[in-house]
Amino acid sequence: MRRALLSLALGCLLLATTSAAPATARIIAIGDVHGAIDQFVAILTRAGVIDAQRRWTGGRTVLVQTGDVTDRGVGVREVLDLLMSLEKQAASAGGKVLPVLGNHEVMNMLGDTRDVAPDLLASFGGAAGYRAAFAKEGQYGKWLRSKPILVEVDDTVFMHGGLNLAFSTEPLDAVVKRARREIDEWDAGLRWLQEQQMVDSRASLAEVSMAARAHVEKLNALAAEKKAPPDAARVAALLVPLANIHVSSLFHPDGPLWFRGYATWPDAEGATQMSALLKHHKVKRFVTGHSVQADGRISARFNNALFLIDTGMLGGKYWPKGRPSALEITPSGAKPIYLD
Repeated sequence: MRRALLSLALGCLLLATTSAAPATARIIAIGDVHGAIDQFVAILTRAGVIDAQRRWTGGRTVLVQTGDVTDRGVGVREVLDLLMSLEKQAASAGGKVLPVLGNHEVMNMLGDTRDVAPDLLASFGGAAGYRAAFAKEGQYGKWLRSKPILVEVDDTVFMHGGLNLAFSTEPLDAVVKRARREIDEWDAGLRWLQEQQMVDSRASLAEVSMAARAHVEKLNALAAEKKAPPDAARVAALLVPLANIHVSSLFHPDGPLWFRGYATWPDAEGATQMSALLKHHKVKRFVTGHSVQADGRISARFNNALFLIDTGMLGGKYWPKGRPSALEITPSGAKPIYLD
């Protein structure tokens, strides 16, 4: 009996210790970079997480980057290399670097390079070199495939676009698993098409999807004539996700990588929608990028339940009023950081 009571007491102590875990002392969240390496380095330095040599100085800080480091700007390679390096350095110092996927990373991973600037393509040796770098076994594609489309830290959800209950009521972990599964399905179907020499490594996302759709239609026609090959069902299962990629969670306009409702909801409607989201997912706030804030400043909405942190860091012809920014979250609250 004494041993049982002791075990029960230890169990209660463990439960109490786990549930009372202290909040992360400091979180730094940075939105869309789009290859703006100089601006990215500047805001990381201003936020106190790297030094002049681009080495991690953030200690136990958690740095979250909410996607879209690729496309448009020419510094994409340097941005990715820096994130990969800081990820290791932060872990050694007791901190974390948590990159999540944006729609532009996924576009590049699946061969959609429509927004890649010509100078950026040239820096990878052309379109073929760029696609190879982001393919499943590519230098950056392999690393990016290990990243989720959202992370939750201390009841705050960090992601690129946003969650829309009209699109999906899945829990957060299921949203992440679905996106990962859809990427895996794309890779598997693409490999089969390449093995059958129906597409090559230069094929774009649209060309791959069209090839998959054409072959599925061919298999359906053969099945109607009772002439389908023995592996028709298996092949169709491989190719249907590619044929329907436009309605997957990776590309659907209301999916987690593309949804813009957080920025466009009217105040009254948005307050109701956000309240429902927070309750459904049992979290305190959302922090997202994707929708550039016109004044180049981080926006807080719905009584600080939402922070929109894409401030057009790349600037220039894309966002003339853009600027680098970061959102700092501590147990006492959240505040923006700018270079000025």
